[in-house]
This record gives sequence, structure tokens and C-alpha cells, in this order.
Amino acid sequence: ISLERFLEGIADCGQRGHKEALKIIWLCCSAGVDNELEPSRIVDLCFRLGFSSEVLVSPDADAHGIVARLESEHDSACESLEKSLAAAGNMYGMVTKQQFMEWAELTAPQLSSTLSTFMHNLLFHGKWTKHRLNFVPFEYPKLDQKSDIFEGVHPPNLFALACASPHLGGKWHNLYSFEFHGHSMNRLQYSILGYSGPTVVVIKTEGGHILGAFTTSKWKRSKDFYGDTNGFIFQLYPTLSVFSPTGIESNFIKLHDGLGFGGTKDMPRIFIPASMEVCNAGVMDKTFREGNILPVEALEKFAIESLEVWGVGGEEVIKKGLASRVEYREITDSNIYKARVIKDKSSLVEDINLLDTKLYKHREEARGRAEFKVDDTHGGDAL
Repeated sequence: ISLERFLEGIADCGQRGHKEALKIIWLCCSAGVDNELEPSRIVDLCFRLGFSSEVLVSPDADAHGIVARLESEHDSACESLEKSLAAAGNMYGMVTKQQFMEWAELTAPQLSSTLSTFMHNLLFHGKWTKHRLNFVPFEYPKLDQKSDIFEGVHPPNLFALACASPHLGGKWHNLYSFEFHGHSMNRLQYSILGYSGPTVVVIKTEGGHILGAFTTSKWKRSKDFYGDTNGFIFQLYPTLSVFSPTGIESNFIKLHDGLGFGGTKDMPRIFIPASMEVCNAGVMDKTFREGNILPVEALEKFAIESLEVWGVGGEEVIKKGLASRVEYREITDSNIYKARVIKDKSSLVEDINLLDTKLYKHREEARGRAEFKVDDTHGGDAL
């Protein structure tokens, strides 16, 4: 192979955009021969590239542990990704190159970055150059607290979710969880109100399904919907499905007498009531793309086994989000204090008025009597 062709191949792995990188991933799996592939072959390669990138840039990474994991039987390690890609293929679960690329564009836009990031780390040893990259580096999410939903050292479902958005790589900071904050809508709202960074809400149902929502909007209490088109709702398990905004309506988030995403005021697409019981996950609305957030047999209803909210987007973004939450809490506490002072003063005024009424009640009773007269000399009344 010539140096020129080698450099062409390197460029195709990332600097020429994600579509070229997807073509290289397909080529690596098909060896340029197969017209159709099993989804597991593609996902398995990307899964390995993601972990290998971590070894290349992390001196303290457990290389032996990661290699052992890669060499072990992990056919179902990315089951949700494999099922999602298989659904885009034919009736036998095989996919063509075009089907793979269309699926990756819509559902897993960060999948191509596993290859691009691996090649960049291999060549530059993790030292990001000053020139502009044509891809967002893939980072495996790192949780700063134990999770009841993402279990294990390298949870496969976490890898699948990280492929869905460039915002979901790197550090994850826990804002709320059932285990650490309790089963309470009040505690949930207290934990997230004022936080201004990107967040992901993840729900595990008692049936074992995982669903949720991603938003980049600042959290606030509102009877009306708010939010922007950067967010989406998703099913993570048993299959990864991402439902992006349609552009028709903008009913993204409603946080008031419960937590809702999409749909209408009366019936959000995903809705968790204040009681956190009998929750809903609908199939369609005009804000997000149509599709099953839960398997059909769930009948659009679910009970929560675990609920977690994570701040995402990287160290600096999380730090700014937390500072915004602190500011919100300070303003809220100040307003509550002022309201209490005003209320206390109004009570005092009412007591004084009542006292005044009792002290001078005899004057009102005396007026009108025949023997009542005005004492001009002493500036008062006399009988």
C-alpha cells in the first residue's frame, strides 16, 4: 500500500465526515465482499473501537480487564443497538450498507466517532491538535455515582445511549435518583430546578424496560411547555429507539404537577404524575417522531422501578449547570424569606387594628346617648 493511499484511508476515518467513517466501518466488517451483514458484526466492531480508544489515552486504565472483556463472550453486550439496527434491515435481520448508514444517521450519530476517535488517539496519543476536527470525539460515559440502571464497570446500555448524541459522552453527574434522594416528586423537582446544563432522565420500569428523555433546557416549574429542538425522547432497552423533534409542535417539557415530555397538557407523551404511580408512555404526538417508547405488550403504561437524572455534557458544562442551580436556590430562599417577613408584618398590623378597636370601642358605644357632649376644653368627649 502506498503512503498516499494510507493517508487517504486515515482521512476517510474521520476528517472527511461521519459518512466516510461509516463506509470504512462497513468495509472493515464486509471485507468489501458482503452486500449484507449481521448487525452484531458492525456493533461489535464499534464496541471494541470505543473501549480500545479508552486504553490508548488512559494510562491508568485497566487494560488487562478491558482486553479480557473484549475477548469474552459479549454477543449481547450491545443487544439494544443490535436489535435497533436489525429492525432497519430485512425480514431476516440482515442489513445493507445503505440501511446501515441511514440507521446510524437517525439513531446512532456518534457510532462513526468510535472509529474516528480510535484513529486519532492511535496517531496523536490522545493529544487533540489545534486544528478543527470534523467529528465530535467519542467518550465512554463516566458516572460519578453508583447507578441502579447502569450496572457494572462498562454497562453496555450506557455505550448504546452514548452513540445517540455527542452530548452524552464523558462525565455524568447524578442530580437525582430513587436510591439517594427518595421516591418523591418534590425531591425530584428540588434536585433539578435551576440546573441549566444538558440532562438525561432515565427510567427503568418494573417490567425491565428502560426509557427516558434528553434535554438541553434549564429546568423550571411551569404549567406551560418549554424547551428546544436539541432534545429527544428514547427507548433504551430492549431496543434503542430515538424519537427526535418533528418541528410541528414544541411541547418539549412540562414540570408542574408532574413531569411530562411531548404530547399535550392533558396527556403528555411521557408522563410521570406527582404520585409517581401509573405512568404513561404514548406511541405518537406532534412534537416527537412516532414510535413505541415501550414494547407493545406494555400498553403504554408503566410503573417505575428506578428513576435517575444526570447532568451531562462534560466537566465545565456540569460546573456551570450546578452554579446556576445554586443561584436559583438562593433566589428562591430569599423570596420565601421576604414573603414570610411581609406576612408576619401584616399579622402585626391586624393585631394593632384589633387592639385599637377594643381600646376605643367605648367611644362608639357612647356616641348617640342623650347625655353625650363634646368636651372642647379638654379636647375629648364627656358624658
